[in-house]
Amino acid sequence: MRSRYLLILFFLLTLNVNAVEGKIKVYIKSNEAVYTSQKVTVAVELLSDAFSIGDARISFPLSSKYIVKAPKSASYLGQSEVNGTDWQMVHYEYEVYALSAGEIEIPTFEISFSASMGYGQPKKEFDLQSESVHFSVKSPKGMKPDQFVLVTDNYTLSFELKPEKKRLIIGDAVEFSVIQKANAVPDILLRPIHYNSNAQIRVYNKEPELNSELKGKYDVSRIDRFTFLASTEGNVTLPAQEFVWWNTETKEVQKEKIPEITFEVLPDPQIALDIESAKKKRLVIIFTLITSLFLILWYFISPFLKSVYIKLKKEKKLSKNLYSLIKELNP
Repeated sequence: MRSRYLLILFFLLTLNVNAVEGKIKVYIKSNEAVYTSQKVTVAVELLSDAFSIGDARISFPLSSKYIVKAPKSASYLGQSEVNGTDWQMVHYEYEVYALSAGEIEIPTFEISFSASMGYGQPKKEFDLQSESVHFSVKSPKGMKPDQFVLVTDNYTLSFELKPEKKRLIIGDAVEFSVIQKANAVPDILLRPIHYNSNAQIRVYNKEPELNSELKGKYDVSRIDRFTFLASTEGNVTLPAQEFVWWNTETKEVQKEKIPEITFEVLPDPQIALDIESAKKKRLVIIFTLITSLFLILWYFISPFLKSVYIKLKKEKKLSKNLYSLIKELNP
């Protein structure tokens, strides 16, 4: 009898689970056109007539036309009316930032979740497909539609060279930092800074420092740091870099600039002294070798030269005696 009751209970629970329904809703929270880099909020809602919703898996699509900032958790829980009945709802908000102007499409994507009638009750799994959503993006006046422009009410660019010197000796290193700050944009949209190595200067990039927890008139920042190492003698100029942004307060395009950086790289005086010292040492060695060679040759040749000298001296004496004899015979 007991097993029959358990079987009936299981059957009823199974009917309960199968009767659970689930839906999804994906929509743009605002229909107003925005500029590039401005936030568009895409709402994703999980709905069910069950008591609880969990195990959410949202495969929000990525694209080269926009970047996505996913929420760390659901924005809020609530209820939504579906066909005259209140359903449980889990609401997520994704921040989307367009990188170019035009009509932006977020294609269909998969959403999965489970729903149950309560704690310890069987779950029903839902694997659903969203519909695509669209939004329009404007380009600031005077800018090309395919050109990315940072749009904000506040932006600043500063830079610092430490130590602040333009004449370097081979082996010297200086640190260069570029600091960007902006408001109401994600830190990832702040433009990366690049410098390339050349014959005179080797460039070492450090990991950029992104911060999205600033307080005041700026809420995000990016710091790019470089080490410039003088490697070869000569003059070198690192190119200037220009930044364009749209001021939402003045409705104008504004420009910020990092000027060109010029260095004069000089040889290391100690290296020059070492080279001169090495030259002198080589001259001393050469002179010593030549002198030694001369002495060695003299050691071996001097006996021969001495014998030749003695022989010549004897011949000279003999010639003198012969001359005297001839002179006596012919007075």
